[in-house]
Amino acid sequence: MNAGIVASRYAKALLKFVQETGNGDKVYAQAGVLVLRMEDIGQLEDYICNHGEICLEKKIQLLETALGEPLAMELSRFTALVVRQRRTGFFLRMLQAFLVLYREAAGMKLGTLVTAFPADGLKEKMEALFRQRTGADVQLEMKVDPEILGGFIFELDDMLLDASVASRFREIRRQLIEKNNRIV
Repeated sequence: MNAGIVASRYAKALLKFVQETGNGDKVYAQAGVLVLRMEDIGQLEDYICNHGEICLEKKIQLLETALGEPLAMELSRFTALVVRQRRTGFFLRMLQAFLVLYREAAGMKLGTLVTAFPADGLKEKMEALFRQRTGADVQLEMKVDPEILGGFIFELDDMLLDASVASRFREIRRQLIEKNNRIV
């Protein structure tokens, strides 16, 4: 069976479960942390997803250690279901799909803000501005990249706003080369 279909079906089931219990925010936060930990620590993903010989209790213990707190009841029961159905190979994709579905259901938008150096308060101002414009709960991930030299790069859904100095330099260079080619 297609990995995307399996992950999507389980993610939809988890979303429906957390909507029924009303504990979606906590499960969303924990799932987000687990996805980051599993992506950063390949061995954790390997133990959870690829080792069927590891029992459910050990897998939950590994997840709780990575999380730093006990799993929410919904996430614990979901993990038990995935292990019981022998679908652990898709566990990371299921969590990733759940995060996307939960954001859609909650009207949340996830974006990225890249600056050349840390800018205090810019993230909050941009979140407020786009929250007002879109009517959605906008959450931005802040990144620092000195390569852009100055300004910022903002990405939200399919919108990209590149106000970086590096992109302006590239544009000026392109224009000079274009003008120079016309002269010759």
